[in-house]
Amino acid sequence: MNTRRSARPPTFEPVRAVLRGLDLLAAVNRGGPRSVAELAQEAHLPRATAIRLLETLEGAGYVARLPGSARYGASPRVAALSAGFDYNAWLTAIAQPRLRRLMRQIRWPSDLMVRSAENMIVLTSNRDRSGLNINTRYDGMASSIFRSASGVAYLAWCDGEERERILAQLVDAAEREAMMAEIARTKARGYGVRDARLPPGVGAIAVPVLIDGRAMACLNVVFLPKMSTPEAIAKECLSTLRTAAQNIAREMQRGLAGGDVSV
Repeated sequence: MNTRRSARPPTFEPVRAVLRGLDLLAAVNRGGPRSVAELAQEAHLPRATAIRLLETLEGAGYVARLPGSARYGASPRVAALSAGFDYNAWLTAIAQPRLRRLMRQIRWPSDLMVRSAENMIVLTSNRDRSGLNINTRYDGMASSIFRSASGVAYLAWCDGEERERILAQLVDAAEREAMMAEIARTKARGYGVRDARLPPGVGAIAVPVLIDGRAMACLNVVFLPKMSTPEAIAKECLSTLRTAAQNIAREMQRGLAGGDVSV
């Protein structure tokens, strides 16, 4: 059974049968149709317990036994369990305490950004805590995925097929070649850089939030070019920024695995 860490002590003792059933349902949902033995092993359950729980879940309509087979798979009803899930709100709740901590560690503000089509969108930020007047009206602010620090970092570490779909938007061959070169430079240096000459006259460096080596979001540091350079900001902040991104990724993985996030 998975170990869950709750954000607050439970009022009552957890109902172990419910927890076991949820662990088993998660195991069914993670892969294709599998046998009782395979599911029992993945959910760390005795075979007899797995059989009882699978029959219960089948009766409730959440799993289905394949005709003429002893294998079980998830039914369409499982999809309804995610209907109320708000990914952005979940990720914001994970990121905000880490952004507050980051603000105490470095003197520049940071944003957590996620991809939306050909843009990177500010999901949450600590700009309002920085005391610096750097675009404090940031909610939902969008930057081109091709020109922003977070966008280039995302392209450098996203899934290869996703990258190809995004780059296909660049019709001009020379522009696409230049973008590929910038992606290569970004991977080599370990962070994305925003061209400080672009409006609104701010600079940024960004690192990916990685799960299984794939960018799920990006975390940046925003600065004023008249006060610093990307290289100086990287020297000052990169290690701390990477640690914050790793902490966000770790809590995302904990949540995706079925545990509570810690704030």
